[in-house]
Amino acid sequence: MKGLLRTAALVCIAIAAAGCAPPYPETMVSRRQLVAEYNTNAAAVPRLWARAKMDVTVPTEDGVAITFHPDGVILLGKDPKGGDPADFVLRGTQSGLEVFRVGLSAAEGIYYFWYLAGDRGKAFWGRQGLSGAATVQLLPIDPNDLLAVLSICQLPDDFTTIPTVALSMQDEPGEFAYVLTYLDRQVDTGLLVFRREIYFRWDDAKPRRPFLVKFFNAEGRRVLTGKLKKYKPIETGRAGASSPVMPTDIEINWPARKSRIRIRLSEMTTVERGDPAAAARFDPPVAPDDVIQVDRHLEHGGGQR
Repeated sequence: MKGLLRTAALVCIAIAAAGCAPPYPETMVSRRQLVAEYNTNAAAVPRLWARAKMDVTVPTEDGVAITFHPDGVILLGKDPKGGDPADFVLRGTQSGLEVFRVGLSAAEGIYYFWYLAGDRGKAFWGRQGLSGAATVQLLPIDPNDLLAVLSICQLPDDFTTIPTVALSMQDEPGEFAYVLTYLDRQVDTGLLVFRREIYFRWDDAKPRRPFLVKFFNAEGRRVLTGKLKKYKPIETGRAGASSPVMPTDIEINWPARKSRIRIRLSEMTTVERGDPAAAARFDPPVAPDDVIQVDRHLEHGGGQR
């Protein structure tokens, strides 16, 4: 009888333990340290070349979403002075034909996205200086969003001016996270707005790396969710140097735009390969009537095509 009672007690303890919430992490870092760690990793990536396998879904004019599965290449060339990224492009090809390109061109001062699907095609572009304006039409896939999700561009480290990031903690059991909220001023309204939230692991046993990014529109509604997995080293060509890392399985959803992209990266390197500035030039292979300037209604100097 005593043996049965002892066994029952042990079973009850095991069940209770299984239902217990995980303990809080024992360590916690400051906003300054979290941003410094992130920026140190990002600064070690002055440029990037990588292969990409993708699943891409975008809407057409008639509202029907189309999906294709191209292979691709990412090219990034950052501003050597440490400013915003200079040139960025992700291009996708199927059967030797380029079917879409999304990018930022420093020389032209623009951001853009274009695609081809059989006899259909569309191109969207806007001036980078007006990116994020309240009344600007959203691109089906925005290169600014995409580049931020790659987690290799530095965050503001001055917490007394705009743009900046604020820190909060997510402490629900099983969902512990540092959350950095990126704040900036809208170029057309002057209002301060939340741009995105970046979720970092808060775990004593795991590196503090972003695993989720949420973007917001001018009204504060979430317009993008990016999930980041499988961090791997980026080859630098420098013997003995520690390698920066980046996520290599990235899934981004723009629900309101009926757009989605999943990217699986490989062969990431900072060794010079290709010309990001040349690759990022905007030259869409669609008819002029199918080229849409998303900020045409706004007056702004610079970057005008």
